[in-house]
Amino acid sequence: MISGPFCAAEVALDGCVHLRPLAPEACATLAEAIVAIPPWSVMGTPAEAMTRYLASDDGGVRRYVIEVSGATAGAAAVRYPWLRGPYLELMALLPERQDKGVGAAFLTWFEDEARRHGARNLWACASRFNTRALQFYRRHGFAETAVLAGLVADGFDEILLRKFPIGSGRDPE
Repeated sequence: MISGPFCAAEVALDGCVHLRPLAPEACATLAEAIVAIPPWSVMGTPAEAMTRYLASDDGGVRRYVIEVSGATAGAAAVRYPWLRGPYLELMALLPERQDKGVGAAFLTWFEDEARRHGARNLWACASRFNTRALQFYRRHGFAETAVLAGLVADGFDEILLRKFPIGSGRDPE
C-alpha cells in the first residue's frame, strides 16, 4: 500500500462525493466518456490515448475515479511533487455532474491535502478555449501564469494556472 500525500484508498469529499483510486478495468469506459466532452472532444483526443493515460503506471501520478452516490462522475489525476506543490494533471467531470459542486469539493480536498503536506503552490492547466474551466479555476483563487503552446495538442494553447500561497484567493503583493 502506497502512503503519503494524495495516496488515500478512499476519500469522502462532501456529502455523497467520494474519490477512489482508479482501477485499471474502469479506464476504457471512463476514457470513452471523457473524450466525448470538451476540451478532449474539441482537440480530437482518441479514446485509446486517454485509456493509456488513465491506465499508465507512473509512480508520480495518483489517478482517481470521482463518484457521486456511488455512480461515476468523472476522473482526476494529481502529480506530486511538482514545483513545490501538486499539479492537477486532469479533472474531468461528466456533463451530468458539472455545475453541481463536485469540482469545488475536489479542489477543496486537493488544496487541503497539499497544505497538510507543506506545499506552497497548487498547479493546474486548462485549454485557452475552455473558458468554463478557466473561470472555475479563477473563482477558486488560481491565476494565469504562462501560455504553453501545443502542450497537449498541436494548434491549441494551454494556460498554466497557479494558486500561491495556498489557502488564499490571490497572489501575495
